[in-house]
Amino acid sequence: MRPSPTPGLRALFGGFDNPVILALGLTQTIGYGSLYYGYGVLAPAIAREFGVGGDVFFGAFTIELLLGGLVAPRVGRELDRRGARAVMTFGSVLAALALCACALASSIWLFSAALILAEAAACLVLYEAAFAGLTQIYRHAARRGITLVTLMAGFASTVFWPLTQALLAALDWRMTFLAFAALNLAICAPLHFLALRGATSAAMRAAAAHAEAAPSEEPPRFEGAERRRALLLYGAAIVISGLVFAAFPIHMLRIIENEGFSAEQAALIAMVMGPAQVAARIVEVAGGARFDPLMTGRVALGSLVAAVALLLATPSSTASALVFAALYGIAQGLITIARGTVPLQLFGVTGYATLVGRITGWRFLANAFSPFLFAAAMTHIGVDPALWVSALCAALAFGAFLLLRPPRAG
Repeated sequence: MRPSPTPGLRALFGGFDNPVILALGLTQTIGYGSLYYGYGVLAPAIAREFGVGGDVFFGAFTIELLLGGLVAPRVGRELDRRGARAVMTFGSVLAALALCACALASSIWLFSAALILAEAAACLVLYEAAFAGLTQIYRHAARRGITLVTLMAGFASTVFWPLTQALLAALDWRMTFLAFAALNLAICAPLHFLALRGATSAAMRAAAAHAEAAPSEEPPRFEGAERRRALLLYGAAIVISGLVFAAFPIHMLRIIENEGFSAEQAALIAMVMGPAQVAARIVEVAGGARFDPLMTGRVALGSLVAAVALLLATPSSTASALVFAALYGIAQGLITIARGTVPLQLFGVTGYATLVGRITGWRFLANAFSPFLFAAAMTHIGVDPALWVSALCAALAFGAFLLLRPPRAG
């Protein structure tokens, strides 16, 4: 007779046998890999073929995020209205069409238009949509599923950076985009349609009727003035911290180089971010039941404050740079989980996707300008003053999160 797994192992691995979680973990990995991470590898080859500089791609990226900010609230309403199954299945088909359009583009302007279409598709299929689907199926028990999906998708860059490089070397960037389109159409669309059967408008109505029949099963949530206060604090924390989370990944190498490291050394130090992000999510999976989602958000934003403060307050050294990268990875890994679980804790299941979509829209609109503003600040006032502004933003967001309290019954 085989011994049963230890409680720690059950806490860590329980849930990975759930077909919904496995399906969404795979589709999120493919979605982020094909719609975001692969683009960075292919950009130099695309720029050479079209004869343009990196500033054009930066401008297209800004326009993408602006579009995401405009589209996200509407996507949230459609997720609540139609269910995640219909929205995410359509989104995968749209992603495939957008990637095909990228592959067939004959000019940088058509390519940029295709990228904008890809950003619209991303809003339909990536984290916030997946979190809505898990919430529609599992309601207040969705936290673990959200954490497990982010843990799986945390390997998207690990898989797609080398995969994209291999495809680019064996084929070209156009064929690589076509391969990514095939993944979205042949794998993601069917999985969204099959795995999200419980995330349909009919299933949602049935779940809502059950909740009304047994209201004692529903945990407390904020209402009235308390809801508005919590929404203001939470929204401010997510949008303000988003300014830092949007700027740092793009400028990470320059930030580390400012500590006295070469470009090669900075790249090696920055690699610590990925393992730290995954490690933080593993800890959340294994021990998340011991603390509420608000604590996950506090640890995330506290780690962000500590990361920036470390660079500003300590002498330049390899150790401080490595700890900075690790702390930032922890912050990045946990804030994604908090964005999915804290709204569920504070505001409940009803209207979850609409509320998250609205906050995501504001976050995207702010994030669109953050990389440019941070770059301008580094150029005109220096890296350290830009970091001081980032530290202030992180501290304000952390303070707002500290003021949040969970709703209480009665």
